[in-house]
Amino acid sequence: MVKSNYLIINKKPQTFSAMKCAGRAAVFTDGSGKPLDYGVLIMDSSIYTVLVCSEFRLAVLVIDRQGERTVEDIFWTDDEAFEAGVEAISKASGIKPSRQDTKINSYAWSIAEKLDAGVQVKIADAVDESEMLVCPECGMLNPKGSEYCLDCGAEL
Repeated sequence: MVKSNYLIINKKPQTFSAMKCAGRAAVFTDGSGKPLDYGVLIMDSSIYTVLVCSEFRLAVLVIDRQGERTVEDIFWTDDEAFEAGVEAISKASGIKPSRQDTKINSYAWSIAEKLDAGVQVKIADAVDESEMLVCPECGMLNPKGSEYCLDCGAEL
C-alpha cells in the first residue's frame, strides 16, 4: 500500500494532502492547501469511465477531451479517505464507478488505446463468470455478446 496520497496526471505523480469537490470539480491540494499542478479535475462529460480497485485504494479516470484521451490515477493511504473520495468523484461526475481487479491500470490504458483507435468499448462491472466469455488469447473475462476482447482486442 502507498505511504502518501498520490494524484498521477500525465504519468507525473504528485503527493496530495486533501481532495475537495466543489460543484463539478475535484481540487487536490498540498499540505499548505495550495492546489497541485494540474490538480483540478473537471467532472464533466469528458470523463469516459471511473474504475476503482479497493485492494490498492485506487481510482482511475479515463478521460476523453475532444479526442485527446488520458488516464488519471488517484491513490489514497487509507480506506476511509478512499471510499469518501470515490463517492465524491461519483457524485460530482454523475458516473457510477466500476469496481475492477488488480489489472485496473493496464485495463484503463487498454480502454484509452482502443478509443484512440476508434473502437467503442463497453465497461462491465464484476459479474458471475458463468455470464462471461473467456478470451482465447489472453484469458480476460468479457460480457456475453462482446465481439472483441476488452483487454487485447482479439475476436471472441
